[in-house]
Amino acid sequence: MLLDFLHPNILALLSATFISFARVAQRYAVVRMSALFANLIMAIVTALFGWIFYSIDIPALNITFEGVLWFMAVGFFGAFAGRYCNLLALSLTGLARAAIVAQTVLIWSALFAVFGLGEEMTLPIALGTALIMFSSMMIVYDGKSSGKRRIPIYYYLVPALSALMYAFAHLTGKVAFSMIDSSSFGMAISNTTSLSLLIFMIPFHQAGRLKEWDKKGFLMLLFGAISQSFGILCFWSAMKSGKITQIIPLSRLSLLIIVFLTWYFFREQEKLTYRVFVGAVLALVGAYGVVYGR
Repeated sequence: MLLDFLHPNILALLSATFISFARVAQRYAVVRMSALFANLIMAIVTALFGWIFYSIDIPALNITFEGVLWFMAVGFFGAFAGRYCNLLALSLTGLARAAIVAQTVLIWSALFAVFGLGEEMTLPIALGTALIMFSSMMIVYDGKSSGKRRIPIYYYLVPALSALMYAFAHLTGKVAFSMIDSSSFGMAISNTTSLSLLIFMIPFHQAGRLKEWDKKGFLMLLFGAISQSFGILCFWSAMKSGKITQIIPLSRLSLLIIVFLTWYFFREQEKLTYRVFVGAVLALVGAYGVVYGR
């Protein structure tokens, strides 16, 4: 298919790079518009690019109704629920903290892969995932410094829920690939499903909130959506032929890039404490254990 000539690990790293730029762009945009509006723009662009990628890809020959339903489930858990919670988390907890708490997707995905798909879980992998969980706990604890922004503890449930939704998407995606062997088709179906659900939600959303946006925020969001489109294609291409317990940690290396970009672009808004930095390092060490602990 479209990117099958690249190794899954390389694709996962490419996905991490694209997604990190998308997250920073989203961070700039979500404080200037509602989460629903931002998610709607993301859904439109990613769905459009999904069909563009599929149009230039080798057509899938084994399309089944059951496989389409599984890809629709991917769209519900990932592109719809997971992305919406992630955008909301960016405005509630900040980019760096939301990204690190979201690392718990490694634990959920590993559990689903082992008990749902029969993938192997070794001691180094288990220790690596536990280390990532510990790094998330570090970032949740803000300490007692009055100079730092205090974030209510329950705000962290939003990025944690986003992680759980993405983990469900990873599981359903692997099941879908066993029926339809096309990452571009899966991307098109899942993101079209997400777009349809968001359009359905518009009448139930406050009109004033939906219109909250500005030109710079929109342009940054558009850049982030395009970057995320390429990241999604790379990610699902890696998931199609790789293992969840290996691909997910590699894709999570976007955290390192996000922390650097956060410091570079948002140093006035984002207060990166030593706990954020240490948490990021521990998350990467844990990811290394998960990847190479086989």
